[in-house]
Amino acid sequence: MNKNKFFIIFSFFALLACVDAQSAEPTKLKMGTSAIQFVAQTKCKHDLDDFAAWKIAAKLMSHDQKQQKKSQICKCVGKNAPTVLSPSELALAAVDSKARTTLTGVAVAKTMNACVSEVLK
Repeated sequence: MNKNKFFIIFSFFALLACVDAQSAEPTKLKMGTSAIQFVAQTKCKHDLDDFAAWKIAAKLMSHDQKQQKKSQICKCVGKNAPTVLSPSELALAAVDSKARTTLTGVAVAKTMNACVSEVLK
């Protein structure tokens, strides 16, 4: 009888641990997504002035137009940056600042051209 109780209690705690580990994963993904979005927008605002297509287009705009388009482009980059990363990369970005910096650079590089093209159409 004691062996059965032990087995049932052990099984319960093992199942509880699995459920807890699985429920933590979406939280890490959400945290990673939010972190990448924020950092990507910030990096975009910093890097956009060195982007060739932006340099050419910006010469034909007023200061206010530049600011408006730059904001639209960087919002696009922030929104799309997490979509080019895998779930495991997003989870890693949530807990490791060095990985977050590296992954943000990759994500911004992959999304910048598409966002510049989309906004400047």
